[in-house]
Amino acid sequence: MKPKEQLIFFAERGMAISYIATRMGVNPTTLTKWLRNDKGITHKNEELLTLTLKNIAEELISVTKSEG
Repeated sequence: MKPKEQLIFFAERGMAISYIATRMGVNPTTLTKWLRNDKGITHKNEELLTLTLKNIAEELISVTKSEG
């Protein structure tokens, strides 16, 4: 799954774009403009997004396992 698809996946399941952007250390408008195709995303931010979403997913898995 491509980074943009991953971002949409998380957003469609209720995760705020602003939360993801904050975790990345970027302004939320960076991701919002990218999602709306108003602006491209740098390679650096694309890699950072992938890493951030991976970390969030691992945290969610960890919480789920500890509750089970």
